[in-house]
Amino acid sequence: MAIQSTMAELNRLREIIKVFSIAGFGDLFKHMGLEAAAERTGKIMGWKYVDEIAHLERPQRVRRVLEVLGPTFVKIGQILATRPDLFGPEWITEFEKLQWQAPPLDFAELRPQVEEDLGAPLEEIFQEVETTPLAAASLAQVHRATLKDGTKVVLKIQRPGIRPIIESDMRLLAHLASLAEKHVPELAAYHPQQVVQHLAKSLQNELNFVTEGHNADQVAANFEDNDQIVIPKVYWEWTKPRISVQEFVDGIPGVNVQAIEAAGMDRTRIAQAGASAVLKMIMIDGLFHADPHPGNIFILPGERIAFIDFGMVGRVSDLRRRQIMRLLQALQDNDAEGLSTILLEWSGREGDDPGELLEAVEEFLSKYAGKSMALMDLSAMVGDLLSLVRDNKLTMPPDQAMLLKVFVSLEGAFKKLDPGFDIILAIQPILHEAVTDKLSLQALGKHGLKTLTQYLELFADLPKEIRRGIYTAKTGNLKIRVELSHSDELQHLVTRAIVLLAVAGTASALVIGGSILMAFTRKSRR
Repeated sequence: MAIQSTMAELNRLREIIKVFSIAGFGDLFKHMGLEAAAERTGKIMGWKYVDEIAHLERPQRVRRVLEVLGPTFVKIGQILATRPDLFGPEWITEFEKLQWQAPPLDFAELRPQVEEDLGAPLEEIFQEVETTPLAAASLAQVHRATLKDGTKVVLKIQRPGIRPIIESDMRLLAHLASLAEKHVPELAAYHPQQVVQHLAKSLQNELNFVTEGHNADQVAANFEDNDQIVIPKVYWEWTKPRISVQEFVDGIPGVNVQAIEAAGMDRTRIAQAGASAVLKMIMIDGLFHADPHPGNIFILPGERIAFIDFGMVGRVSDLRRRQIMRLLQALQDNDAEGLSTILLEWSGREGDDPGELLEAVEEFLSKYAGKSMALMDLSAMVGDLLSLVRDNKLTMPPDQAMLLKVFVSLEGAFKKLDPGFDIILAIQPILHEAVTDKLSLQALGKHGLKTLTQYLELFADLPKEIRRGIYTAKTGNLKIRVELSHSDELQHLVTRAIVLLAVAGTASALVIGGSILMAFTRKSRR
């Protein structure tokens, strides 16, 4: 069995190399030491797509090749659509086309797996299961059904045998990424092994519908007090890793603007509410829908908004929130050095001399100098920032890149509903809510003891300042200049840290003292 598996993977590797070589990437494989396979680029088993893709632009050719290579590569393309730090707009546009329908499987092919997972014949659980799918995608397809009590649900059913295919393909891609990182300097800067690891993790999560169900439940709990946002209920009795049973959402697809208009709904209100919901997920809850394109949004009577498909989610840690605030502050202050430092940190190059990057950042900031954040075109600004990242061979953490992509997708999706939609205006009440939430008495009481520790992070900048001084000396600048300029900076940093530590200590004492006083007062009243 192991030998058969190895031979199958070897044949699959040859197919991947040949197909990508036909798409114009033969030289890349030669650099990786795979000359023999790369040179045999003849038609693969009478491959009929050669003439079709020959006239296409490279991004279109790659998208078509991903489709031909099957579900693993289609899903990889969908995930790559969330990485605008690695690919330009023309590539992202093509990857996003992979979000649409895949050829459906006959329900007879699905039924044995479904009944195995449910542990019973379908007739014992459902009144009816519609054999024609509502939708079919690369990993799964969706069918309507009715439970015995009359409840309308949908079955999301994983394509049989898809998991071993994807796991095998990811092993091959991990091997190719390792070769690329060792032998292709142009690609090494983009950390291909790290990218493949991220892809593998995302695919593993999407292959487990239990994980998706927990994501949906958590988001639903975060909106339990908001009647305008609907998250489909998960029926856990029948939800397993390969099948999910969820509440059926009977609404107008977000892509059907004409139907929303015909229903007499307020498109402006819908756009504002939908954007506010996603922004709340990001800035307050820390768990957000990472693929909020109109196909995953339905409009229900009463202008309610339903979000479906939580297979791809993003998480925002406190660290990321702080980095986002630093980024916004650097943009607002026209701080080229501060922004350069953040970009280098994200690329794993913290402490490097910014060099030419600083000039590029200054040029980028000059386009927005003097404008308040409220007057900036966020999509244009994010697009320019991502171009800056790509042009300087930088990368971003996958979650951060995904977050920026969601912001741009939000503006595009909701502008289709409301041409006057402005994400900058939409974000302001959520920012206010986030700040209010963080500064509430309950939050201060809970986190007051951590405040002192948080400010200790300031001292983490000290080694970076020292490294910068060493770099300056090593590159030939006068030693006395280094000592004077950087000792001044260090003295300023230490002074600022001491002041903030004192403030933090006072704040913590006030919070703790206030909590004790309130507890004592309540006890006295009893």
